[in-house]
Amino acid sequence: MKLKKLWVLRIVAMLITLTLTGCGGLLDPDEPGNLVPKTVAEDPLLPRIEVNGTILHAEAFGDIHNPIIIFLHGGPGSDYRAFISQIGVENASRYPNERTVTNGGLSQLQDEYYCVFYDQRGAGLSPRFDKGVVDFDMYVADLDALIYHYLQKKENETGIVDDQVYLMGWSYGGILSTGYINKHPERVKDVIMYEPGPFSKKVWDYFIENSESPFAQIGEDWLDEYLLSHDHITPDAHERADYQMLLGAFRGQPEFNQNPNTPLWRLGAFISSENLDFSQSDNYDITSNVVASFQGRLLFIAGKLTEEPYPDYPDMQMSYYPQAEYVAIAGVGHTGLWEKPDEVAAVIRNFLTQ
Repeated sequence: MKLKKLWVLRIVAMLITLTLTGCGGLLDPDEPGNLVPKTVAEDPLLPRIEVNGTILHAEAFGDIHNPIIIFLHGGPGSDYRAFISQIGVENASRYPNERTVTNGGLSQLQDEYYCVFYDQRGAGLSPRFDKGVVDFDMYVADLDALIYHYLQKKENETGIVDDQVYLMGWSYGGILSTGYINKHPERVKDVIMYEPGPFSKKVWDYFIENSESPFAQIGEDWLDEYLLSHDHITPDAHERADYQMLLGAFRGQPEFNQNPNTPLWRLGAFISSENLDFSQSDNYDITSNVVASFQGRLLFIAGKLTEEPYPDYPDMQMSYYPQAEYVAIAGVGHTGLWEKPDEVAAVIRNFLTQ
C-alpha cells in the first residue's frame, strides 16, 4: 500500500511538471506567476501602499471616520488572505473587483471600524527580498510607517486628528504586535491577539517542550508529499522555494489543529526561514517596556483545541500585559479565525466596546 501511494505521489509530481509545459515548451519555474502568484512588484493590478521605502500589498475596508484596526498576519511569510476569507465561502480573489464576497472573514468588522490588511515585507504578495536584508526591527519600522500613513490619511480626508490605532495580530502577528507596542506603546489603544507566538525565551522553552517532535510526523501524508516535492523542484530560487514551502504550510503542525485548507496566496520561504532567528537567543524578550508603558488592554483569543496541549501558555503570555482578558473559541485550533470568523468578530466587538 505504501509503495502504491508513493507511485501515486510521483505521478502527481509529474503532472505538476507537465502543467508547466505549454505549446511553446517548458515554462521556467522561476518566472513570476508560474508556480505562485505574482507580487505587487510584478502585477500592477494588485492593491498596494508605499511606506518606509518599499511597496507592500495592502488594502483597507470601511469608513475612515471610524477607529482604525491594523491586522497582522502570521508566518513569518504568510499573507492576509485568511483574514478576509472564511470556510464555506469562496475564498477571496487577490483582485478586489473580482470578489463575490466583500465582507468575508474579519473584514466584516468594516461596518464599525476602518480595517487595514497588509502583507509584511517579503511575505505574501509583497515584494521578495534576499536573505539577510529583512529583520524584525525593519518589520516594526514598516508597521510604524503604515500606522502613520493611515492616521495621516484619516486627518487629511476627515479632519479627525487621531494618534492611536487598534492592532489585531494572529500567531507571528502577535509577536510583531508586542514588538511594536514595546517600542511605541503610545500608538496603540488596545491589542487583540489570536494565539500569538512566544514573547520571551521562557515562553519559547515551554512551547517547545510541549510540542510534538517532528519525528512523530514520519509516515504522515503531508510529510510524504513535502519530501517528494524536493525530488522534483529544488529550492534554489524564490519561486521554487515559495512553492515548496506552500505545499506543507498548514500540515506541519498537527498539534495546533490547523485546517489544511486555510487559504494562502503565497508563503515567503526566505522570510519564513530567517525572520524569527532573533528569537532563538538566550536573552530573547520583546516585552521589556510593555508592562511599564502600555496603557491599553490585551484580548488573548485561542482555539479550545490548541489550548489543551498548552494549558499554561495563555497565562504566561498575558502576564506581560498589565490588563489582559482571555477568550477560548470551542471546536477550533490555530486556524479558528478562518473557520469561525463570525464568532471571533463578535468577541472582538464585545471587547472593544467595553
